[in-house]
Amino acid sequence: MIDFDPQQTLKPLDEYIAKTTNPRHVAILQNFREHLLAEIAGDVDAIMNTQHADPQYHFYGMGLGDTGPKGGEAVRGFYRTIFDLGYNKLRYDVDRFIVADHALFHEGDMHIVFPGEALVAMGHAVDDPKAKYVYSYRTAAIFHYDEDGVCTGEDTYSDGALTVDRVRKLTAEEEATLPPNV
Repeated sequence: MIDFDPQQTLKPLDEYIAKTTNPRHVAILQNFREHLLAEIAGDVDAIMNTQHADPQYHFYGMGLGDTGPKGGEAVRGFYRTIFDLGYNKLRYDVDRFIVADHALFHEGDMHIVFPGEALVAMGHAVDDPKAKYVYSYRTAAIFHYDEDGVCTGEDTYSDGALTVDRVRKLTAEEEATLPPNV
């Protein structure tokens, strides 16, 4: 069972922040924390406030090359689509953080909840469009930061594309742990 309470995602990050002594690194980690909270909340303005005006996203691992959005409007549109389709509820079990003066690396297992209707809209056939599904995958990412500790983009790597055989219906117990508005 996966517990989707946002605190489960934040706990390892908060523990890492608590033991980090370099103020610049703490600022970068806090920026990432704000990014996560904004994503889970579905707040496009808050997520864009953690970004540089011209963020550059690079997504790899789906066999298509770089598929990430480039520039402020494209990144805003990327998040707007996620929020509009309702697949911004997640659990990220981070195994490792590495923070440097201009970057944050993190890797772990990502679990994203997709409404069945969102999967259908994306071209995937599911048994029950009214059900909620979880897509779990391994990911690693490098978030880049400017001299002010603001995110300038991310390079994200995953272990493959979202396909219907990689999703499963949420259990009733898992649904009970979802944050509001899912």
